[in-house]
Amino acid sequence: MNRRDMLKTAGATMIASQMPQVANAATANWDRAKLEQAARLMQGWIGDGRVQGASILVTQGPSRSFARNFGTATGTDPVFLLASITKPMTAAAVMTLVDAGKLSLDDKVTKFFPSFTGDGRENITIRHCLTHSSGLPDMLADDEMLRERASPLTGYRDGALKAPLKFTPGSSYSYSSMGILLASYIAEQISGTPFPDYMEQKIYQPLGMTKTTLGLRGRAKASTVASQPAPAMTEAGKLSWANWNWNSEYWRGLGAPWGGALGPASDIARFYDEFLFKRGRILKPETEALMIANHLPSGLMPQGLGFCLLPRIGSPACGPRTFGHNGSTGTLSWADPDTGTICVVLTTLYEASVRPHPIRLVSDIVAEAVTKA
Repeated sequence: MNRRDMLKTAGATMIASQMPQVANAATANWDRAKLEQAARLMQGWIGDGRVQGASILVTQGPSRSFARNFGTATGTDPVFLLASITKPMTAAAVMTLVDAGKLSLDDKVTKFFPSFTGDGRENITIRHCLTHSSGLPDMLADDEMLRERASPLTGYRDGALKAPLKFTPGSSYSYSSMGILLASYIAEQISGTPFPDYMEQKIYQPLGMTKTTLGLRGRAKASTVASQPAPAMTEAGKLSWANWNWNSEYWRGLGAPWGGALGPASDIARFYDEFLFKRGRILKPETEALMIANHLPSGLMPQGLGFCLLPRIGSPACGPRTFGHNGSTGTLSWADPDTGTICVVLTTLYEASVRPHPIRLVSDIVAEAVTKA
């Protein structure tokens, strides 16, 4: 092991050792009346038609669980398009290669894509890609055109490799799906395995996430909960929207590593449980701790590896170490180590449609229901 990787491992171990233990669920509040209040709030949005389908799942340790499904989210484990809740899953798959010594967070993207130079691109690292500090855009300028043409993911990859940077890498924070995309392609290149397969082998199977896939993967689209329409951004996009919207075979089958996972609330809870309790089933416990620690300097939005941190995720009553992610299709998830709580709220109503969105309103009530005793 070289000196850089020894220092990296030592730093991860230090982070893990300094993190307080997850609270014993028996010492945290579990106000079931408030949880029922959160369910009634969501039922109100369902009842008047503003939301067509939703799931709420709250867990606290092995013995406390509150689950409700609403509207078009039928059955015991309704499967939603998770949108950007996919990002920490993708980051975890990338980090398996770090654990295996095949990749470093300080490796430059240009090591894997030699043409990725100019405008400071040669300074972008894997860490930058996983912490939204690369300067790469969130979506490409021709994003709708790519979707209209039913472009494969390679089209987005090629666009990301040429996209103008928004700032000097590492100097700022700007949410970037394209950074996550490039990280996934690097993982695919190193592993020699298509990334959806790699995600299945390294993340979903070991955690028992049996109903989650990156893309449809042979699953019937009709077996997933349909999202409510979101508007196209251009006039041309409006004309072709039916062919590439979130409910299309194209989009649900694409398997975008920044937002294409399909799964139920119960599988998201399994994923978060791994990081909340550092179980070491998919990554070393110290690597799991590293993923939910802040990697950006003071003055920038705190950000883990793929995971969002407060204040970008969670609710006012959440503890300071809360981590998680939301999604543009109307999804929200977080875990709070101070109370040992996992909260997942999935809806069919796209997040930008209304403020405050019911995912936020429900989340706020849940956080109040489980505040530290």
